[in-house]
Amino acid sequence: MINSTAYQPSITSEKMAVIQEQLKGYFENDIWVMTDSFFGVYGGGTDWSHPRKTIKFNLIPSSIRDEVKFFFAHQLVKLNLGLKTLMTYSSTTFKQFSSFLKKYYPKIKSLIEIYNTNFFVKYQTFLLNSRTKLADKGSYKKYISIANSMINFFFNFYDLRGEMEKDIWDVRNIPNARYTMSGNDYLLSFKKIPPSYRSTVKDYCKFALTYLSQGKIRERIRGIGYFVNFIQRQHPDWNDFNQLERVDIEKYLVFFSQVNAGLSQDYKQKLLSSIKNFLEYLQRSEHHFSPQKPVKTLFFKEDFPKRQRINENKIKYIPETVMKQLENLLSQNPEEFSPPMNNKEFEYVPVVILLMATGWRISDILNLRFENCLITTNNGYYLQGDIPKTSVKQHRVPIDNEVAMVLQTIKEQTREKSTSENNPEGYLFVRTRGKRKGKPFTGKSVQKALNRWAERYSIVDQNGEIYHFRNHAFRHTKGVELINLGMNLTHIMKWFAHSSPEMTLVYAKIADDTLRKEWEKAQEKKGPLLRVDLGSAKVSEMNMDEDLIHWEYIRSNIEAARVPLGYCLASKKEGCPYVITPCLTCPNFCTTPENLPNFEEEIKKVEEHLELTKHFPIYNEKTQEQLSNLTRIRDQLSEGKMHRGDGAKRTLLQAQKLKESEG
Repeated sequence: MINSTAYQPSITSEKMAVIQEQLKGYFENDIWVMTDSFFGVYGGGTDWSHPRKTIKFNLIPSSIRDEVKFFFAHQLVKLNLGLKTLMTYSSTTFKQFSSFLKKYYPKIKSLIEIYNTNFFVKYQTFLLNSRTKLADKGSYKKYISIANSMINFFFNFYDLRGEMEKDIWDVRNIPNARYTMSGNDYLLSFKKIPPSYRSTVKDYCKFALTYLSQGKIRERIRGIGYFVNFIQRQHPDWNDFNQLERVDIEKYLVFFSQVNAGLSQDYKQKLLSSIKNFLEYLQRSEHHFSPQKPVKTLFFKEDFPKRQRINENKIKYIPETVMKQLENLLSQNPEEFSPPMNNKEFEYVPVVILLMATGWRISDILNLRFENCLITTNNGYYLQGDIPKTSVKQHRVPIDNEVAMVLQTIKEQTREKSTSENNPEGYLFVRTRGKRKGKPFTGKSVQKALNRWAERYSIVDQNGEIYHFRNHAFRHTKGVELINLGMNLTHIMKWFAHSSPEMTLVYAKIADDTLRKEWEKAQEKKGPLLRVDLGSAKVSEMNMDEDLIHWEYIRSNIEAARVPLGYCLASKKEGCPYVITPCLTCPNFCTTPENLPNFEEEIKKVEEHLELTKHFPIYNEKTQEQLSNLTRIRDQLSEGKMHRGDGAKRTLLQAQKLKESEG
């Protein structure tokens, strides 16, 4: 919904001339007939199959009729909207919109005269009170959306200010601004910054745009916005930060923690850092709004939540069974799909194939250019493209012949349909018509297609439930795959164009888990355990008594940690809750007769220590307790038995039951 603004654009003679120039010829008519040959180049003419044949502009008040016609003609000529979409706009909007304008704005001369929030409140009320079937079903939002598009269009059309003078920036209009073409949100809004501070925040963002992406700038505007609004409430008489003190920061930190309790530690850290960076910029640039006190005395390092390390347990990668189902689906001939996949959906298949083959980010795949994306060398084929996030130019990764052939086909198709107007940047996966003309597909559209396929073709997880795809999961899946194939970590880091090894190492940790699972599967397939007697050079089957099975499990269990007098079977993630107490009393402690000499030696040392501490009751009492535990376990080992704490017993029995149930 459009917000009110102090700025109101003027209708200039130059802009009116642009409108009149566009409306020469057929567009000047008040009724457009879609079957007319004039519309042949836009999908109309003799090929028009829509039941509605005309767009009737004579329903619109004459005072704004030329503006509405210009909007439709402009969208059509620029291929921002197709004829069928414009037909829908007219059929669902003109009658109701015109009735509304005649009732509430009978003297209107231009659509920009109603650029305010009251218009939308009135229009919504009008539609809800109308008796049209669409309004009764709550579809008034569609009416409002169309009116919003037209009014926004003309506000920007008549607005002669430079982009950075506006309260909402379109980063596409800012030279050298960094933004993701595969996204669909290009706006940076300063509306929530109090007017008295807004120009100062804009100054900072102008500077930040030289090295930060649009997403990062939006994040900083949000963090600064929270802070500036808080300061204005605390000090309504301030117009700058000259008197800012540490006590103000401390009050804000309390407020921030209460309001943003649900945010992650990482995001809190980013929002708070935005304020610090902003204030540092003001001081470094000697801005007259800057605090008098140095920023380092206003913010302490303890104010910022610690960044959470990447948790490999939260890294989502696609299970092998799901990947296999997707591979089987995409390897089929399109005609074999049941139900069939239409051409519009099939255009996403090559994108998914590249995601699977390379593990590149979806934004990197959609940033590919058809002229130089496929490189052929004596060693084979390579995919080549720029990686904006880490500023790597012409990054290459090897691809196999099948993927190269798919890529070559898409290259040729894109080259044939591309012109300097509909694909000026030469994108490989490009929209040549509609709102995104000249821009690549969106990442969201690819993900939605994947999940439609999962639903339609029953791609399920291990529980038999429809799998939900996320684009970035392909990257993590490829990382784990390369680790499991034995690729060097340095090479994997280069493959993914990682700026640091942290993420690469996370893939290695995930791969450790998959390696263990494969090892456990192999262990289950083994026959009877064998014992090798090196002295007599004989091999014999082991007696499968309980202690022996448990001991073999201990020796092969890769999580069993060696401790001075035995092994600990506690999970590494669980940690040891008995740090202060000796392992002897830990329920996860386990030891065997082979450690008997160690116990004898330890008992001797403890007895000597008892003699030395006999005049110190507290120490002596603790030592007596330790001796008692040592002696009790030593006696068990002397009888040829193992000692197992309750936790170790449970762990070993669970392992045995698991093997029996799966065997």
